[in-house]
Amino acid sequence: MQNLGLVLCITNTQPPGTTGPEVRRSCERAYFPMLDLLEEHTWLRLSMHWGGQLLEWLELHAPERIEQLVKLVASGRLEILGGLHGGAVLPSLPERDAVGQAQVSLRWWRQHADLRIRGAWLPFYAWDPVAPRIFGRLGIQYSVLETAQLGPGATGDGYWLAEREGSILALFGADPVLSRMIPGASPQRIIDHLAARARAGQRVITIAVRGEDFGAALESSSTRSFSGERAWVRRFFQALSDASPWLKMAHFGTVLDRMRPSGRVYPPASVQSSVAAAALGGSAGAAWQTLLADVRRGTDPSLQRVAPFLRIPGWEATLASSPEVLRLHRRMLRTSREVARLRAMLREEARRNDDHEGLLQALDEATAALYRGQNGSAYVHGTDVGAQLGDIRHQAWANLIRAEYGVHIALGDAERLVVEQGDYDGDGRNEVIVRTPAMCAFVSPSQGGTITELDSWTIPGNLLNVRTRVGEPHHDAVLRGEDLPMLVEERDDLSTLIIDDEDDTDEVTIDESDRAVRLAAGNLAAKLNYDRHVRGAFVDHFFAPETTLENLRLGRYAEAGDFVGADYQLLSVNDDQENEVAVSLARDGNVIEGTALRLVRVVKRFVFTKDMPLFEARYEIANRYHEPVRTRFAVGIDLNLDSARGPDQWLETSGGRRVNLEAPGELDELTELSFVDVARGYRVTLSPRQPARVWHFPLETVSRSPRGIASLHQGVAIYLWWPLELWGQERRRFEIAVSLEA
Repeated sequence: MQNLGLVLCITNTQPPGTTGPEVRRSCERAYFPMLDLLEEHTWLRLSMHWGGQLLEWLELHAPERIEQLVKLVASGRLEILGGLHGGAVLPSLPERDAVGQAQVSLRWWRQHADLRIRGAWLPFYAWDPVAPRIFGRLGIQYSVLETAQLGPGATGDGYWLAEREGSILALFGADPVLSRMIPGASPQRIIDHLAARARAGQRVITIAVRGEDFGAALESSSTRSFSGERAWVRRFFQALSDASPWLKMAHFGTVLDRMRPSGRVYPPASVQSSVAAAALGGSAGAAWQTLLADVRRGTDPSLQRVAPFLRIPGWEATLASSPEVLRLHRRMLRTSREVARLRAMLREEARRNDDHEGLLQALDEATAALYRGQNGSAYVHGTDVGAQLGDIRHQAWANLIRAEYGVHIALGDAERLVVEQGDYDGDGRNEVIVRTPAMCAFVSPSQGGTITELDSWTIPGNLLNVRTRVGEPHHDAVLRGEDLPMLVEERDDLSTLIIDDEDDTDEVTIDESDRAVRLAAGNLAAKLNYDRHVRGAFVDHFFAPETTLENLRLGRYAEAGDFVGADYQLLSVNDDQENEVAVSLARDGNVIEGTALRLVRVVKRFVFTKDMPLFEARYEIANRYHEPVRTRFAVGIDLNLDSARGPDQWLETSGGRRVNLEAPGELDELTELSFVDVARGYRVTLSPRQPARVWHFPLETVSRSPRGIASLHQGVAIYLWWPLELWGQERRRFEIAVSLEA
């Protein structure tokens, strides 16, 4: 049997918003023991990537570990991969920020360890064909993708060369099967797989695993297949040592220096398979993952012939399927432009030899916040930590808003009342952006005339950080789990759904395409409710008589009007007055009454004031038909900051009554309703001038989480509604004031 080179790459990252104590626990549980074990086994050769947040924490709280890293690198046992310092998804970034983040990573290692970094890690394997040009200009020589991403031209093994505009980047292909087996399968089973590859003539294999999973297996129980057995990593390293006569540990750089490339490839844009499946959405994503699983099992020869030509969707598909990621991404691009504007101003002042020390500090702070706000976890679905988690989205929103506000303060325009118009979300229609000294609102005529984003500078955060309830690839598995309870094994707060009974593989993951799916305890199938529109604020509804709070919560209500999500006409943007801006919109639509259609016109006017953290929504509903119309008019407002829930949050009426947010509820004839969060120190108050009835319920999605497939809180849905009876050509007005205390 010929020798086989094994490149084992460990990626150490933490989700955005991880607190200092949480980072310390992860370090002491996983990362530090792994480094100590590497010192103990002098024959080991590992490649390792450290995320920017972890490096900054080490610098402040564990500088001795940086010294340990430097010594391991100097001894030849460890190789460091750089990358995007903020952990961003490469194709999501403007090129200036991709270069900037990579430069920060290179600079950090040069300043703290005097290391020349040759490789770059791509979070979520998010590949962009411009990567060779971006990294090549910085002297980075190689990166890593999953083997399936390399395309049908990637025959052979080891590494391949990708090129863009004359810049070359070597690409190593991480083996997805072996990477998923660690640390779940028995070490001997992994060695057997490697031996089979060596006998087949393969020369080099790359395995990439998460450091937190890998390091935690040092002293903790393994997966359910090996319950009770401990120190998995030690056993794995011993198995590698026993196989050393033919299995040789290597670094990426060593392979690059000693082995010729297997060829040239031009991979299309692509992303990690689970992220791609989530971008396809619902049943399509589930079917696609099932297809990949069938290809991996190799049970259908016809699939094996077409397998090399299966294309993995790019990250951009997420923008088409996820409105919350689209909004966040567009805000990130806007913030990036604002930071670039400050950078240009700084260069101009430097040319004039003006004092620019204050601008330089503001630019450094805004750039750091921007890079933190670009962390890829907030821009993907399909992973345990992703955009489905409200706190992850909030971290991105907060950092982006903090960066943008810092730019406004530095440039001296934070106290101005500013109005902009432009196609912010790329839907072919202009939005209106109103910025006051207290908040920033995005009005979208093409999305039902709604407010899609409402930012507070002082919290900071987006008060409409709500996720729309849509189908997800694992929902089919959830339904099967509810339908087939005999196949579900209960374990504490987790259930394991057996999807198939084939072979005795040790591979156990939570990927829906694999053998098992972890389900959090609870009746998840009953929570699979889907929205009929993208959520936001001031969504205009006309409810049929049979609409109830319950069927509204379930998304199975009767909508009598055709205004939700429809195009509104932008009538005017009146910013003539220095202290007030008014945005007026209108739509002529139909309202069903029984079997008849009634023509109804809705005009709404958002009025923003400069000196107060509030605005008003003024409605005029007109019956444009000669027959009367009888219906119920409702305004939907969805509120959320970071998806926290508990005793520190409640709804409060004008009389001081507190209403629990955990369950649906109905309130009568209110002229004031507040959403209160004591822990975070803010209050959003809705004040309808005409007493309104209120329906409210918590928004939940059944999504992936660190504890398996679970019900995740996404905010609270509030509906202010009024019975409406209009005679022919009659009009009626409603007004709602919104104020923010933070």
